[in-house]
Amino acid sequence: MQLRLDRPKLISLAAGFTDSESLPVSEAAEILNEVLKPGKRGQTALQYGSTAGDPALRKRTLERVEKLDGARTGYTPANVIITHGSQQLLYILTEALCDPGDIVLVEDPTYFVYLDILRSHGIRARGVRLTPDGMDLEHLDEVLGDLKRRGELKRVKMLYQITYFQNPTGWTSRYDRKAGTLELLRKYERAAGHPIYLLEDAAYRELRFAGDEMPSALAARKSRDRVLYAGTYSKPFATGARVGFGILPEPVLTAAVRIKGNHDFGTSNLLQHLLLRALETCKYETHVGKIQTRYRRKAQLMTAAIKSHFPGNVSWTEPRGGLYVWASAPPGKASGVKSKLFQTALARGVLYVPGELCYSDDPARRKPNRDMRISFGGAADGDIPIGIARLGTILRELCGS
Repeated sequence: MQLRLDRPKLISLAAGFTDSESLPVSEAAEILNEVLKPGKRGQTALQYGSTAGDPALRKRTLERVEKLDGARTGYTPANVIITHGSQQLLYILTEALCDPGDIVLVEDPTYFVYLDILRSHGIRARGVRLTPDGMDLEHLDEVLGDLKRRGELKRVKMLYQITYFQNPTGWTSRYDRKAGTLELLRKYERAAGHPIYLLEDAAYRELRFAGDEMPSALAARKSRDRVLYAGTYSKPFATGARVGFGILPEPVLTAAVRIKGNHDFGTSNLLQHLLLRALETCKYETHVGKIQTRYRRKAQLMTAAIKSHFPGNVSWTEPRGGLYVWASAPPGKASGVKSKLFQTALARGVLYVPGELCYSDDPARRKPNRDMRISFGGAADGDIPIGIARLGTILRELCGS
């Protein structure tokens, strides 16, 4: 992000920004003008709210998740907490459940900012192999079994997954993989001596532009009380609004609300009213449809350029939603920050996220170092084919054809 500011001509295919041109400026202005008309609603919007969030927004949030799942969760709006983006919720839940020296299981690869949260708390991460269909359940069983044999299972507090159009790979977890993950965590709970939670990060769920909707882990009713569901209104509507949410079981909910109270007394009441009114007037739903179409077009621009410019020995996955394409250089060719590939790309004015940043410091395996996260979300339409062409030229020079 800093490089983008320092070098305006640099084509950044790195930052996970949403598309600036599609932000709902006129819709937000209309809603805020309505909310802030003289009267009780305007006064309420500009006053403090409750720590857990506006009751009407919590109700709408639960209803929306249940609509996406096609089933009731069995929870009430009292199980919903509104946060400053889903990022705050990830931090709060980690603080609530984990102590220094504990272990959190993560996808291999995973969201690199969450790895920083774990490091900041002195928490260890163990990677579980990720496939295009979700977590490798055999490998998860192996990892849990290894931790049990080492006497470390008691330090495992939760498993973190991004289940829709994952950051960085763009892959989506099948529902049966989520249910299987919950079954395995339940299997090892007795030896652990405490609950092991599944933290399902659904930040990209509503950015689907191909394929069918997939139920969340909340649909696994027998294990619903082990699911911590994290969602957001930021990416589907306006990233600058920074409004996220969680659907949580007790006693995690009470702990999360208390920690949030210590953070900020509650998410901005004005921004909550903005999102609530967007939901009430269907402006939110309309905007989600627009950005799904927009991201489909941007993904097509990027994948068409990749097909034209990348050598055949570079593997990549065509996205069905989200903001990213995950590509891998051939074996023996590094893509990390210190690699010739990354440094050459930077010198020629194109930036990607080195995949090595997305892997945990797991002593059980050598950290992979040939992947690239390439983002089409925030890049300008005209920059996407140019940036891919530059990167493709470098890949052909360094990796052959």
